[in-house]
Amino acid sequence: MDSVYGELLTDDQYFLLYLIMGTYFAPDLKQERPQKSALQRHAEGLPPYTVDELAGSDIDTAVIASVYYYVLRKAEPSVVVRLPWLLQFVHGDLPTPMRGSAAPRPQFNYLFRPEFHRLVHCKNRGGTIENIVFVNNPTIYYIELEDIERFKRLTGLEDFLLDRDSAMSHIWVSDKVLYDITVQEEKTDDILQHNHVLGSALHNATPTSDSFRISSSTNPTPVDDLGPGMIFLPSRPSREEWSNLVATIKSGFALTGSAARGQIGPVLGLMDIGESEDSYLFRVSLPGVRRDEKDFSCEVENDGSVLIKGVTSTGEKTVEKYSQVFEMQSQNLCPPGPFSLSFKLPGPVDPQQFHGTFATDAIFEGIAWKVRRKKN
Repeated sequence: MDSVYGELLTDDQYFLLYLIMGTYFAPDLKQERPQKSALQRHAEGLPPYTVDELAGSDIDTAVIASVYYYVLRKAEPSVVVRLPWLLQFVHGDLPTPMRGSAAPRPQFNYLFRPEFHRLVHCKNRGGTIENIVFVNNPTIYYIELEDIERFKRLTGLEDFLLDRDSAMSHIWVSDKVLYDITVQEEKTDDILQHNHVLGSALHNATPTSDSFRISSSTNPTPVDDLGPGMIFLPSRPSREEWSNLVATIKSGFALTGSAARGQIGPVLGLMDIGESEDSYLFRVSLPGVRRDEKDFSCEVENDGSVLIKGVTSTGEKTVEKYSQVFEMQSQNLCPPGPFSLSFKLPGPVDPQQFHGTFATDAIFEGIAWKVRRKKN
């Protein structure tokens, strides 16, 4: 047995793992609305469904993991199952029996029969499962009261209701969860204690503003990496000199820390593209873009072409908020209206094996599976 499985699951770990998977996920049936979770169907003694009743959808195992870690975002680390164990459970081959248990306990394939919920493109850390949907507000009347209280105690949650978008796009890396990430702003007094400013050039030098922008150079000539985009002032500026500096810049902003190392320019459409053995990952910055399904779409073609269409809601000259009218003094964000964004992934993909998530952080993330090459 691999060393990562040196210790088996505790009773609390298995309790949460099985309850979360059985309560927040349901078979996707054509005529069943709302969908009933796997454990609800079992509790109600419903007859087995047939292949003709299946809707033909699929769900990414990354989404399943995101939901699991989102439910446990407030839980003690000791009750959270590491990612390799979680995927082993989903794949139906978690080492058994559990610690302190005399017999094996049911796994994911007990909740969702493999012949109806086939695992596609199975890899150590990925895949999709057919005919399963996420239920963010599950029915729980059938769950024993003591189990409900145990769930609340272990998770730190007040009820079973989840925010759909947040749960499906919860960030997790390897077997750790990233949450409660904060961005700290530097005060002017702190900045005055440094002899450098992040960035490489000042733009838009027009009087009467309390902010400034520091932008990266557009010079394509390769240079040695001297750090996170720094320029040095001749000497430490006085408070008066600093005030004069920021007073000459209009409609700008300051970047410090990791933000100063990225590309500076139009923020809508900035993207990162990654590649693994069997798929491509892309992340696109879409601030101010409506997340409504009727306004937003992403199409992926066989050759790897991606077309994103949407509507921006920023950049107005006048903004009405809280019964007040604001005349905007700067308009650096995209003007309102429809837009399209197109780019191409490094290689051909299967459009039927694409999953996209538009998270609340204004980042659209998509995973497209590569086309399988036929073996001779």
